[in-house]
Amino acid sequence: MILDASSLYIILKRGNLKALENSVTLDLAFYEIGNAMLKELKRKLITPQSFAKALSALVSMNEMITVKKFGELDARRVAEVSRSTGLTFYDASYLTLAVMLNETLATHDKELADESRKVGIRVVPE
Repeated sequence: MILDASSLYIILKRGNLKALENSVTLDLAFYEIGNAMLKELKRKLITPQSFAKALSALVSMNEMITVKKFGELDARRVAEVSRSTGLTFYDASYLTLAVMLNETLATHDKELADESRKVGIRVVPE
């Protein structure tokens, strides 16, 4: 299963690291999650201590999941998916990876889910 940043962040918040078994994500996801965590810290939605714990868990998650790097995707293909669907390059990367690996995509992003279904990719949660 391909996990996008939205799904990974929910797994992180729930502490459900078992959900990472046999899953794949992009290195991009960790930057997206780190950014979301910083926004929550700045808005005082989480404490500095919670941020530090979450950051440590994020590092652990990186070691528990298969992480694909940018160079493992065809950037031209990602750009084409982005142009044809209207998705951001970020989201088109997850969709491209799901198509490449013929895997289910876990996302909480409605637009990404809708576009994924259009090209025959199974999406969870449904």
